[in-house]
Amino acid sequence: MPKLSKEAKQRLQQLFKGGQFAIRWGFIPVVLYLGFRRGADPGMPEPTIWSLLWG
Repeated sequence: MPKLSKEAKQRLQQLFKGGQFAIRWGFIPVVLYLGFRRGADPGMPEPTIWSLLWG
């Protein structure tokens, strides 16, 4: 395995930290987005932000 320079190691660390941040803070919004995009099951009321927050 080739040896990495100090700069390359730092760039990889930043890349992994950015990936962790995106996964941690992006997972729930993506799930909510996909749920709203698909819509409600037949016979169920349409989901709204208000119904999620206060229901």
